[in-house]
Amino acid sequence: MKEMRHQAKHAFPKKRHFSWKVVSIILILISLITLIKPVHKDIKNSFYFLEGKVDYLLAKPSQKLTVDLQNQLPDLPNGCEVTSLSMLLNYYDLNTTKDQLASEIKHVDSFYPGNKRGNPHVGFVGYMSQKNGGWCVYNEPLYDLAHAYTPNAVNFTGHDFNSVIKKVSDGHPVLIIVSTTLKPVDDMRTWNTPQGKVQVTPSSHCVVVTGYDKKQGIVYLNNPFGYQNQATNWQDLEAVYNQQGKQAIYIK
Repeated sequence: MKEMRHQAKHAFPKKRHFSWKVVSIILILISLITLIKPVHKDIKNSFYFLEGKVDYLLAKPSQKLTVDLQNQLPDLPNGCEVTSLSMLLNYYDLNTTKDQLASEIKHVDSFYPGNKRGNPHVGFVGYMSQKNGGWCVYNEPLYDLAHAYTPNAVNFTGHDFNSVIKKVSDGHPVLIIVSTTLKPVDDMRTWNTPQGKVQVTPSSHCVVVTGYDKKQGIVYLNNPFGYQNQATNWQDLEAVYNQQGKQAIYIK
């Protein structure tokens, strides 16, 4: 009987040690696979999925960062992306303004010959300061602009939403592309651009993730419409993040 109790006493520590060893191996594999180029998209997505599962377990139960709010209105009705990027950069004392970033980010025309549209992966489509005169810009031009201010900018596009949460848990606010409703939309459309087909929505929006609460299923955002640490539904935000191509940028 004593021998059985002795065995039971030491069973759980061994199991816990093994679990963390497995987690460590998974993280190493994820790091290696993301360094191999080119990587098949399905393989990379599978590893990002595993990474997200691990990151959720490792993230704190809750987090709320204080990121100074900037409002895109009234001068930049279409400038949610540069306003969010300005909030992100200023959090790290990289002093800039939304207007400065609006003048520096690459722009493309709304329309091109052959019934083609501008590509938000190349630059901001249209005009930020004209209501109903512009559309959106995606992760690549935003990352290029962020990287011009700091080599620590990271294009985190493609990673699982739980990995975004882990970055916030570690103290890094994260810029993501979502929608104005902070929920999935039903007005996605396909544009033919000079570079190929692109999915866009007139409801495209950009925010900075500043916190979360696992138990309550809440994510906190700095919304450039004028809301600091706005509480929003985790599932809805994750769904629209996925719908918008899992676009994310943070500063390491």
